[in-house]
Amino acid sequence: MAKWAAPLKILVTGAAGLLGSALVRRGARGLDRNALDVRDHRAVERILERERPDRVVFCAALADVDACATDPRARAINIEAPVFMAGLVPTTLVSTNYVFDGPGPHSPADHRRPVNAYGRQKVEAEDGVLAAGGQVVRTGWLFGPGGRNFPSRVGELLRAGEVRALAGWPVQPTWADDLAAALMQSTPGISHAIGQGETTWFDFAKRAEVLLGLEGRVRSVEALDIGPRPSDARLSPATLPSWEVRLPELLETP
Repeated sequence: MAKWAAPLKILVTGAAGLLGSALVRRGARGLDRNALDVRDHRAVERILERERPDRVVFCAALADVDACATDPRARAINIEAPVFMAGLVPTTLVSTNYVFDGPGPHSPADHRRPVNAYGRQKVEAEDGVLAAGGQVVRTGWLFGPGGRNFPSRVGELLRAGEVRALAGWPVQPTWADDLAAALMQSTPGISHAIGQGETTWFDFAKRAEVLLGLEGRVRSVEALDIGPRPSDARLSPATLPSWEVRLPELLETP
């Protein structure tokens, strides 16, 4: 009689975040910052010895793009921690479209040209993880229930009143649970996992406005008072389901 292989044990850092939570729902073993400070290498070794995972999906990050330029924790979390872990266990680094600038869309093999500290830190982390035999999956513009970013909160914001949304910047909103499903599979080297369908945050919010029957609440803005951002960070190939399919599900969430 044929024997079925046991499912791989996948360990997730940053498990309290939007993506980490989605991975835990799919059966991964999650560790949030209270369970593991990824900057503490001895603690990392103890956890890996205890858990003995087949693979780690590294979701922990200091993802405040502008704070990465000045926060003293940024290098330890965004670079040193994933590279150290990749030297101990097969590791998939969740990286970002911010390693690129423009024009896009960018393929996995395209030249990286980050314009801010966050993107530069991810470039260095990618190189270190790959050198250790790990994998890199780039994504961007995540949204889903429980997220605290703009696309995740668009329904809440519209119900509260007027919403100002950025126009003129192409985005590929990506449903966190779709990305989690992709990450449960091991993909060698560098790959991209991004939602199909391009839009802008203004048009994203306008679509949500229509679905909720709250027309007239969205106002466009052409620029935000923030640090440097890529002019065009779109990724290819876009293989995950479109945001237009997932947005109604988001808006149905209480």
